[in-house]
Amino acid sequence: MHETNSFVGQVNPSVKLLLHLVCMILLVFSRDPLTTLYLLAIPVLITLTLAKISLKTFLVRVSPFLLLFLTTTWVLAAYGKGETVWWEWAWIRITEEGLYNGLNIGLRMMAFVCYGFLFTATTDVTKLIMSLMQQLKVSPKFAYALLAGFRFLPLFKEEYAQIKAAHRVRGVARVPGLRGKIQGVMRYTIPLLAQGIRKAERVAVALEARGFDGTLNRTFYHQLTVGRRDGLYLALLLAANLAVLLLL
Repeated sequence: MHETNSFVGQVNPSVKLLLHLVCMILLVFSRDPLTTLYLLAIPVLITLTLAKISLKTFLVRVSPFLLLFLTTTWVLAAYGKGETVWWEWAWIRITEEGLYNGLNIGLRMMAFVCYGFLFTATTDVTKLIMSLMQQLKVSPKFAYALLAGFRFLPLFKEEYAQIKAAHRVRGVARVPGLRGKIQGVMRYTIPLLAQGIRKAERVAVALEARGFDGTLNRTFYHQLTVGRRDGLYLALLLAANLAVLLLL
């Protein structure tokens, strides 16, 4: 997660998070594929224009989910319930109702993915945590634990590379095939967990040493507010979704 210098990137993270969740809920009320397709177009257009994310980056990040879209559509189209049969062979029975239902659910799922990508691609994780505590009054205990979890992910990658290099230097033999991969997972998991516990203890001690008590009665160096930009984004997104749902 990182912030971009764009209109969507400057929106308050809590406002953006709640607004995207509301838009996802509105998607549930769409009953036909065409309406869902128009609703899907909204986050896509915002990503390419107001979020200033290139088409190439968007396609690279979202394309892995196309397989899930195709699988969902096919399963519901071939094995779903319906009266109007379009094609039938063996146990496969494609009906008009099943295909429409499959397309509707598949497009809805892709819209969820696009809203999720739009949020993660335009949001700084530190500002998100600060906003959760300041605007949504989330307990600092949970908020800082979440922030520490996000910060630990890249460190785990480095630790994994170091452990792997250390095993290679010591001449640990790699067994080929699935058995070797399972042994590798077992060999790397325990050292990674031990390092994670040590780091978590150090962070906890550092927080307590600086007077952290987990209460909400604290001041923040970075103050996040809700302003006109957030209201404009909220009005734009809600108006677009409601217009599609009510007019189509």
